[in-house]
Amino acid sequence: MEIKGSKVLVTGAASGMGRATAIVMGKMGARLFLTDINQAGLEDTCKTISSKGGEVCKYKAFDISKYEEVKAFAEDIHKEFGPLNILVNVAGIAIFGQIEDMLHEHWKKVIDINLWGPIHGIECFVPEMIRAGKGGHIVTVSSTSGIIGLPWHAAYVTTKHGLVGLSEVMRYDLRKHNIGVSVICPGAVQTNMVNTVQILNTSRQAFEKNKSKWDKVAISSEKAAELIIKSITKKKFLVITSADIKILFFLKRYMFPLYNVAMRLLCKFMDKELFQGRKI
Repeated sequence: MEIKGSKVLVTGAASGMGRATAIVMGKMGARLFLTDINQAGLEDTCKTISSKGGEVCKYKAFDISKYEEVKAFAEDIHKEFGPLNILVNVAGIAIFGQIEDMLHEHWKKVIDINLWGPIHGIECFVPEMIRAGKGGHIVTVSSTSGIIGLPWHAAYVTTKHGLVGLSEVMRYDLRKHNIGVSVICPGAVQTNMVNTVQILNTSRQAFEKNKSKWDKVAISSEKAAELIIKSITKKKFLVITSADIKILFFLKRYMFPLYNVAMRLLCKFMDKELFQGRKI
């Protein structure tokens, strides 16, 4: 699908992959609609895009977990500009922890933003795309946790697996409307989420130690944005951004005994690392 001239909504546009994707699409001639809960960051993204000759048609800071706010933004866009051509769901948060440390509020916050947020976007924008009859594309950023059950990631994995399943259904349901679907499953990416992630009942020292390991293997947000855009232009459904995750996913599908051993070792490693300084 052509990016130039397309009306594109990007959520989570204030930082990380959302910001990088919006900036690159702006350079490619997309007509952008941007949102994020971070007003200052969102405005900075818009200024950057405009300074590079890109077009931001409309932006608004709000919480995508709030259906009425997403609906109001969609109605404003449809009234003034008509239906979107491309929807890019990026916004998300991360809270990691052991099951016994996860409170209801933790589960709810992760599910509301990571799962309900993209669902709200799909509810509010895709029907108009269908009615317009001009095709389109939907991109949803899931995670490695969308295809692999990583230790300490229970709530996060629940949402990210949900996004992969939702995308697979839409891939076939929307084919008759010429609407393509892509789901992105990044490994380590240099985004602000690394700094905002909440790891329950562990020490800051343990977090920083493992953050440095993450930084060594993480790809840039700009590289992730390139892969997101390529998934649209090349109509690719599943995009895994890291070679190590591709190998692990291969083992899961075709060599489960080896995958089982690898995951048990990973679980032991994470328990050892993150239980350091554990608060009892």
